[in-house]
Amino acid sequence: MHSIYSRRLPSRWIRILALQGGSGTDHIHVRLQEVDIDKWPTFAALSYVWGDPSQRECIYISGQEISVTKSLFDALRHFRLPDKELLIWADALCINQDDLEERAEQVQLMREIYSRSTSVMVWLGLDTDGQAACAIHLIESIHKACENHAMAKGVELLDMAHFTLATQKFEGLAGVSISDITTVAENTNRSKPELAGWTALGWVLSRQWFTRVWCVQEIVLARSSKVYIGSHSLHWIKLGVTAAWLSEQSLATDYDVPDELEGLNWDTAYSMFDTNGLSESSLLEILVTFRDFNATDPRDKVYGLLGLVSEENLKGFRRVDYSKSVVDVYADVVRTSVETSGNLASLCYAKHGREYSRNGFPSWVPRWDISENASNLLSSLSLTAWENGDKHGLPSLVAFEPTADGKVALSGVRFDTIAWTTDILDVEHFKKEVLPSKAAKHPFLEIWHRSSSSKGYAMSVSADRPFAGIMEMALTLTTGFTDGYELVMDLETEGLSQFYADFLTYIGQLFDRAGSRSDTFDPLEIALCDGDATRFRVAASRACDQRRVFETAAGFYGLAPACAEEGDVVVLLYGGPIPFVLRQVDDGWVLLGDCFIGPLMPETADESTRKMFGDGEVFVLV
Repeated sequence: MHSIYSRRLPSRWIRILALQGGSGTDHIHVRLQEVDIDKWPTFAALSYVWGDPSQRECIYISGQEISVTKSLFDALRHFRLPDKELLIWADALCINQDDLEERAEQVQLMREIYSRSTSVMVWLGLDTDGQAACAIHLIESIHKACENHAMAKGVELLDMAHFTLATQKFEGLAGVSISDITTVAENTNRSKPELAGWTALGWVLSRQWFTRVWCVQEIVLARSSKVYIGSHSLHWIKLGVTAAWLSEQSLATDYDVPDELEGLNWDTAYSMFDTNGLSESSLLEILVTFRDFNATDPRDKVYGLLGLVSEENLKGFRRVDYSKSVVDVYADVVRTSVETSGNLASLCYAKHGREYSRNGFPSWVPRWDISENASNLLSSLSLTAWENGDKHGLPSLVAFEPTADGKVALSGVRFDTIAWTTDILDVEHFKKEVLPSKAAKHPFLEIWHRSSSSKGYAMSVSADRPFAGIMEMALTLTTGFTDGYELVMDLETEGLSQFYADFLTYIGQLFDRAGSRSDTFDPLEIALCDGDATRFRVAASRACDQRRVFETAAGFYGLAPACAEEGDVVVLLYGGPIPFVLRQVDDGWVLLGDCFIGPLMPETADESTRKMFGDGEVFVLV
């Protein structure tokens, strides 16, 4: 135990730093106080990034010289008051990081620490490049323009900022233009935002704080929060509204954002701000939402988010335990999800990149420590449809009991075997001006040619060949969703016709870029379509990125994980909301990931599809 800690903290006690007054280059002096959190002690909480562990400075704790990271040193120097004590909570010092038991107990108190603090002070670091003032001016101008827009619409700004993608309400903050922001800036007697302002905003949003998993719950749980960059500061709400505006701009313009917004990283900032419905979310939903955030300790990709999950939704999750391996912690997430939901939805997030290789993790355990670019096929709409009773007519999950060596036996039925796949689709395939060389080999055109030459091909809906018609093809390549996240099959006739036209127009553009045509492709039909290729391109890019299109032995088409190959098997597991692709190996089956086959999805499965299922069998996942 480090000498600055006299003992392990009693249950539900915390330490608070009493930061002594000082200024300038005065040494930083603090003392540690132990307090019972249930007595609601008064303190502010610090939210910051530890920073480079090799860059260190000295402070004094009760007269004893202690080395801390420069990031913490800079924060303490900035926040200390000139002539009185400040009570502050900072994890690096208030928790004995070398005591794994105390660390685990304190992590379980994080929700209360940050929600009970009088304020959360977000430290983004020193203004080393002198860009903070310029960035804050732009942020305040964006916030004011959004506020004016909301008032004109008679809507509360926060209601407009916390928009829901599924409603496709782009009339929200997207109605605020860059010229509106320029007008606000000029009316405040300041210079209008030039390129330097947008560059400075990008500099702020690129701070490491926006990427760290611990910072998520620290800001989400705060009663009051303010962001500090060197000597400059602003309220978190203004930065959050700015991120919401940036997000809506990207959606409303189909990702073809104005030059001023190109390259700005607003995604993580917006996800930290848009917390509507978070309190009702399951542990699995929280992990999916914040999957791209980082942690030094991979176990903290789970432990660092527990404070956002309600006690009800955490039932069954074993306590924080740093003596466990990363594999065991991640497997606990699957077990908890299965026990609380009664389904195998968590397995849909087990993905393996472009090639599968055994890496010490069971194939069925999601790697929360790795960012995942491939689309998530298990949308909330799919899960809702499945939970509402359409479960492919298969039995429910019977048991989920992993063995000590990481295997789990699950029952299910085989649907078909993968007979052919395209190359892996990526962002290059979906650029607005796709290169002719890329277009000529585009998997979508390959599928068009392959389908049109198949026996029994027809350009209309066919009950016995689910991919024979244009609409089936379009549905597969978008997993059945529009660019606005609407379920295509729920659209009225006009909407369906528009989706059909958008697809044909997009395919026509690909043929034009490739300098070729298909015998089954009628230019006159395209000319009469009046479709919007961009809408389909955006929807398809979301669905297909880092996936392959495949054809099964029976002629069904779908989207598979990037690592899928010919010979892999499409399986429906009992309790699984969507199909999975499995590969047989010596000691069982490898789960390669989820897949999309239109007739097997909860929204469209019917009795004719169920007749194709094989007999039930046991698959031992390894």
